[in-house]
Amino acid sequence: MEVGFNAMPVGVSWANLADQKIGYMNRMFTEIFGYVMGDFVDIADWIERTYPFVEDRDLAWKSWGAYFSAPDLFEFSIEPMELRILCKNGEIKTILHSGVILPETGWALATFVDITERKRNELFLQAAERAARENKAIYSLLLDHSPDMIIISSFDNTSRFVSPAVTQITGFTPAEYLEIGALGSIHPEDLKGAQDGIENLKNGAVREVYSFQMLRKGGSYCWVEALAIGYSDPVTGKPAGYIATVRDVSEQRKREDALASEYRELSEVAALDELTGIANRRTFNQTLEREALRHMRSNRDVSVLLLDVDYFKQFNDLYGHIPGDECLKQIATVLQRVLRRDPDLAARFGGEEFILLLPMTHLSGAEVIARKILQAIMDLAIPHADSPYGVVTISIGVACWPPGIVLDQKLLLEQADQALYRAKDGGRNTYRLHECGPPAA
Repeated sequence: MEVGFNAMPVGVSWANLADQKIGYMNRMFTEIFGYVMGDFVDIADWIERTYPFVEDRDLAWKSWGAYFSAPDLFEFSIEPMELRILCKNGEIKTILHSGVILPETGWALATFVDITERKRNELFLQAAERAARENKAIYSLLLDHSPDMIIISSFDNTSRFVSPAVTQITGFTPAEYLEIGALGSIHPEDLKGAQDGIENLKNGAVREVYSFQMLRKGGSYCWVEALAIGYSDPVTGKPAGYIATVRDVSEQRKREDALASEYRELSEVAALDELTGIANRRTFNQTLEREALRHMRSNRDVSVLLLDVDYFKQFNDLYGHIPGDECLKQIATVLQRVLRRDPDLAARFGGEEFILLLPMTHLSGAEVIARKILQAIMDLAIPHADSPYGVVTISIGVACWPPGIVLDQKLLLEQADQALYRAKDGGRNTYRLHECGPPAA
């Protein structure tokens, strides 16, 4: 929903037909009027407080009241009308207002097109009216023709809606899908993740993204990705339900599986570090270049961990180079054991430095890996009399690059290096994180 309605160039709001409370305002709505969720009790409160001119208020009541005074089971459209709205900062704006009421879903949708500037020039008025008609078409596109399912559900399941795209994705009609229930369509292996996501929304989380296998008519399953946005009761402020877009990612999963296979093939033929048997720096650089190209088409983060053995020169001076080489071999073995996914890569970066590439991994996931590695190296219990810890330890710098931005390989490695130096300055045998992405302009 966030990537849908928040991307629209017009203000959009949702209201529940049962109690006429406003349950959603998109970003453009707030930009136009300054109001946010919780400013109004219900639709009546909105009309009475924001329509400073009687004729506009009467027109709004008449248009919307035509449905509320005699509701039926058919979709009811509110034709575009020109109104003047009192904004939160006291400014009065002229808008084109239209909407649609969906009795079967229990929701009413309203759209607001700011034509204040256009109103000052009648040449632009015609373009604004055309925009209003296009906005009405957007509703049809989103609800009826979008390849993504749109699900609206209260947590108590008293109000539920699914868009017609459910048939394209699963083969079920909307009525059949609602009969099954949202959780009933999820593969048992993925059920807990979905339940946890909904529970997080109930506890106040703003958004949840998770992938799972969804039941298709006939008994098969397809992979989908759901983006769920929680909404709150405008009166109590408590989480009341969620709006989700569900996208078929079966083809994406196939590509990811193919990518994983490609990584496996690469690891089999790649040049390995002669001492440790893991990838060498050249292999890492080639893999990072490949990941940078793939990252341009991805919606996932990519993380890098740069590791350095603490007090390694002292270790070599004290025990000799042969035990030093054996120490590096044991550390390389630990890194390979910790990395369980095919796309992940561990490499010797040079000397006593190692580096990990973690595609499709957020900073929080990389942090989990860093903690596991620190503990695993400590568990090796390799004696080191010249270390304050008494055993061999490592320091780790972690950096992460977000999706939507061209991956700067050099900058990502520099950020990991800076984080590594902070870890060493912090006493070693620890890790430090670098804030994701390029510095702010």
